[in-house]
Amino acid sequence: MAASRRRTTRSTKKSAPRRTPKKGGGNTKSGGRNKSGLLAQRPRRGRKSISIKDQGMRAGIALFILLDLLLVFFFIKQCAKPVSDPLQPLTQDTVKRPLQIEILNGCGVAGIANYYTEFLRSRGFDVVKTDNYIEGGRVCFSIDKTVVVDRRGNIKKAQKIAKSLGMKHSSVISEPNEAYLIDASVIIGADYESVPAWQWMEKE
Repeated sequence: MAASRRRTTRSTKKSAPRRTPKKGGGNTKSGGRNKSGLLAQRPRRGRKSISIKDQGMRAGIALFILLDLLLVFFFIKQCAKPVSDPLQPLTQDTVKRPLQIEILNGCGVAGIANYYTEFLRSRGFDVVKTDNYIEGGRVCFSIDKTVVVDRRGNIKKAQKIAKSLGMKHSSVISEPNEAYLIDASVIIGADYESVPAWQWMEKE
């Protein structure tokens, strides 16, 4: 009886239906087959065009970064330059200007100071005053030798003026005075005719 029951239970079990592949259902994706049974290939994308675009973008970014670095470099360089103090007084060292001098008649010859004024102006000096020599509050015409007097404590400037007149450095004396706003004074003495500048003026 048990054997007959086992046989009946086995016979009542239904076998699972087998799946049959669909006709014409070939997948066109990678690994699928088309109607002819061959593997379908994916269409190739334009890799070259994409890579060229990427390279262009990278080059543009690199160029932008380089320009930024150059701007930062020039900005730092400009900031590193020393800035002059606007409150600092302007001197001959900061602003180049012609030497300012005065011509004083110390011999009493009429018009002699005007001749020397024209001569020195033609040599590039700024003659700001032409007058008689005053000593002790009075006009003095008793100067024997022509001299160049340094008024600012820079004897080299006075020597430059003397050289333009053809005079030796021994004719330069230094008498700095803060009251003077000029570089030097030229006091014409009785020996004015022996000064080389006078001889040059006669030839001209």
